[in-house]
Amino acid sequence: MRAWDKYEAGKKDSGKGKKGDDKKGDDDPPARDLAKETLVGVMKGEIRVHIHCYRADEMSTMLDLAKEFGFKISAFHHGVEAYKIADRLAAEGVCGALWADWWGFKMESLDGIEENLALVDRPVNSCAIVHSDSPEGIQRLNQEAAKAMAHGAAVGIDIPPERAIRWLTANPAKALGIDTQTGSLEVGKMADVVIWNGTPFSVYAHAEKVFIDGALLYDRSNPKLQPKSDFMLGQEVAP
Repeated sequence: MRAWDKYEAGKKDSGKGKKGDDKKGDDDPPARDLAKETLVGVMKGEIRVHIHCYRADEMSTMLDLAKEFGFKISAFHHGVEAYKIADRLAAEGVCGALWADWWGFKMESLDGIEENLALVDRPVNSCAIVHSDSPEGIQRLNQEAAKAMAHGAAVGIDIPPERAIRWLTANPAKALGIDTQTGSLEVGKMADVVIWNGTPFSVYAHAEKVFIDGALLYDRSNPKLQPKSDFMLGQEVAP
């Protein structure tokens, strides 16, 4: 990083870099190292750090490392023990992208609890996100969030739907650094909107309309604005 900063500063001072001869001179750019350049982006805050991590002690170690070397962690993913350090995550502005109820499938995920997401959401300035590794679950994150709400309610943590919806919208946008473009219904942001016929946290709710970039692309009451299934593709159609 220091070598590239020195080189770039020299270019500005001279107006342009000088071409060296066969021997490498002071005016030649440093050798390219893509791995280290990525780390430079992290150190300068240009690249957001998302870390796959299960255990609280491992997350704490990474938070200590970030403080020592001056970089920012945007989110921990999976984090089945995030509930143990929920206050620290909130205090340091780190999001937890968490499953609603996956746990116990290997030793490092053994100490997960179903109230994990609700507890991570509880502190002031928290940033809880519900996610899924499953191609099935990713289509139903609203219902995954509903499970997390129910687990919280079971231990006395009542989470209003207006707050829980942020697990799927504003908080992921914040973690990705695109919350000025999307993640909430505000003038000037990307107009991708789903209108439901009831609370989206119900398994009985249907998406009535879907707008992408402000254009109506799905309408439950209009067959012309519904996807055509390719279920029969490649199969013989009966007479």
